[in-house]
Amino acid sequence: MTEPGETSFTRTAFAAALAALALAGAISASYGPLLRPVTDRFGVSLPVAGTLISVNFAGGLAGTLGALAGFTHAPRRPIAAFALGVLGLGCLSIAAARSWPALAVGVFLAGVGFGATDFSLNQMAARSGAGRAVRLTLLNAAFGTGAVLGPAIVGWLGLRALTAGFAVAAGWAWVMAAGVLGVTTAVPADGRSAHRADGGESAGPDGRPDRTGRRARRPSWVVVLVASAFLLYVACEASIAGWIPAHLVALGYRSRLATAVTSGFWAAMVIGRLVTVPLSRAVAASRIVLAACPLLTLALALAVVRPIAPACYVAAGFIAAPIWPIGLDWVVAAFPGYRSATSWALVSAFAGGIAGPATVAGVVSIAGVHAVPAVLTTFAGATTLSFLAIWRTGRRLLRTPRSTACGQTTPGTV
Repeated sequence: MTEPGETSFTRTAFAAALAALALAGAISASYGPLLRPVTDRFGVSLPVAGTLISVNFAGGLAGTLGALAGFTHAPRRPIAAFALGVLGLGCLSIAAARSWPALAVGVFLAGVGFGATDFSLNQMAARSGAGRAVRLTLLNAAFGTGAVLGPAIVGWLGLRALTAGFAVAAGWAWVMAAGVLGVTTAVPADGRSAHRADGGESAGPDGRPDRTGRRARRPSWVVVLVASAFLLYVACEASIAGWIPAHLVALGYRSRLATAVTSGFWAAMVIGRLVTVPLSRAVAASRIVLAACPLLTLALALAVVRPIAPACYVAAGFIAAPIWPIGLDWVVAAFPGYRSATSWALVSAFAGGIAGPATVAGVVSIAGVHAVPAVLTTFAGATTLSFLAIWRTGRRLLRTPRSTACGQTTPGTV
């Protein structure tokens, strides 16, 4: 039975959501391989071209914050469609760019659409009731599949990826925007849903907030704790993907092998998420995440050993696979009255995507490339501690009744 505030995907809408996140993954992973074509076409240095990655994540953070605000004041479905429309507009701007500033603006605009799309679809999947762990896992597996295919497409198209490739991506995004309009949100018989998208207010039949609803008292430390865990995890994931080539080359491996290991990292993550689908039906989300985090820490720590470093990075992709989607499912179940926790987890993810690689770059500038595994291990260890804190907090709330937005007293669930 569908509960008030739950999101329902038609088959067409879910297929569109999968295709949309595959596109987002392909675009996001393509900027690295595109740096050389960008330097050739626009006459900028490689370091300047490299700022496009930061521009993309900055746009993603802006888009995520915009989507969060939109979920607070408007129905969910049009926001996801609008986000894909912005993503398509950004891709078209990249395809049409004839100068470096125009390209940077296009990348930022595409990043805004990417961030808003990622937030909207993950947030709606997190609120889709029974089977949400499977939906979240499949959606993020689609993103990983796109991340594997994107660099391969760039290698095939070469310089044309900046024009024809992004023009096709724009059309793809706009078609998927129409597809996600099949998403619906359930409301109760009296026309009011229990919570708004971010967990602050009740909403009317159109999904808009009902200002007469009362805010639940929700300690901000719970939201901060969840947001910190996901920020640290994404900082780790983004840093691994970005620094694998540099570290392996520093260890004496050829650049072609280093690039292949990066693709192997993403491919292993896709496989890991597909394996997680049946696993999540039999094993509690908290156990999956709390097992994956220390194993990820161990794999990254062993990457200092030259003969096994490539295998460690590929293994890291497989091990890390369930942390994001199953972690979101865990947070929804553990803190049912703290709906803003998932919203800020998604926002903090983009902050982690910016902060993680930048932190690694700062350490490398002081200690050298061989320090990369140490920084990655630190990120993974901190992620482990954060999720342990979430587990302890969930258990404490399970034993401590608290007031909900409707004025009833219910325990938290783990």
